[in-house]
Amino acid sequence: MMKNEIGEHNGEAVFEYTLENAAGMKVSILTYGGIISSIMMPDHEGNRANVVLSYDSLEGYRRDEYCIGAMIGRVAGRLSAARYSYEGNEFLLDRNEGENHLHGGWNGLNQKVWSEKEVTENSVTLEVACEDGEGGYPGSVMIQVTYTLSDKDELTLSYLAIPDQDTPINLTNHSYFNLSGDPRSDSTDHELRLKSKRFLELDDEQLPTGNILPLSQGGFRFEGPISENRPDIDHPFLLDEHFSEEISLHHPASGRKVVIETDQPVVIVYTGTDLEGAQFAGGDGSRHPGIALEAQGYPDAPNHSDFPTIMVRAGGEYRARTRYRFMLQD
Repeated sequence: MMKNEIGEHNGEAVFEYTLENAAGMKVSILTYGGIISSIMMPDHEGNRANVVLSYDSLEGYRRDEYCIGAMIGRVAGRLSAARYSYEGNEFLLDRNEGENHLHGGWNGLNQKVWSEKEVTENSVTLEVACEDGEGGYPGSVMIQVTYTLSDKDELTLSYLAIPDQDTPINLTNHSYFNLSGDPRSDSTDHELRLKSKRFLELDDEQLPTGNILPLSQGGFRFEGPISENRPDIDHPFLLDEHFSEEISLHHPASGRKVVIETDQPVVIVYTGTDLEGAQFAGGDGSRHPGIALEAQGYPDAPNHSDFPTIMVRAGGEYRARTRYRFMLQD
């Protein structure tokens, strides 16, 4: 475990923690935004590269508009009309994407400086508080995320949140993968596999209509390179299985592969179509410089009574876990 101070945000020191396992794999995490800034892994020739999009400096993350590598919440995704109703009360939220609410509002988890809760040889636990009324949400919430790197090249994110009032909670990590290690390389040459048969239909504002449709109706076919199927994706897919290799991303040219397993019901797949030209470490972004695979609860759930709830009662616990297994495949 290494810890380095890399700058400050609003007068608070920002640190980078680097976990390294026995195989030499390294994962770096920033206390700004809980960001995963680097995942270093070899290709089939032993060449190591960072397989997530990143910036060269803290200032790059401070200016970032895409939530690169960051923790997202208190509610990930969009809430329609920046409001929701609960037990007869209406809550008005930050309108930070047109008329809608996105990723927790103007001061989401991605913009906060987290504090060190606990550090072990192979893990770091970061903690942050969301205040009552922040973003328009009721109640204060203490949130912890533990990042654990095993000697089997597995990175596990374990989430815990405890509110003091009833409030919606839906957390995720917003890393963008490019297993080539080069953001100038178009990531739609990757092969994506999902154990999913259905997706949530979206309207023109990327909000769920409430309809759940078969993949074929959306033109989705997860076989072969993404570019040969449907390259521009920004949709929620319902997972059929959990902790059973339900999501995998493979880059045949390098042999690098990541398998994602989660206890969450949905994965948002976003092929980064708005990131072209962004100044990432390693060069300007390509047409699709990285793919976000965001395991989470149903988006806009408080506004759809037939979706599984994301409400957490006062004093209750929100828990979630997602594991990333990195490997080489011919």
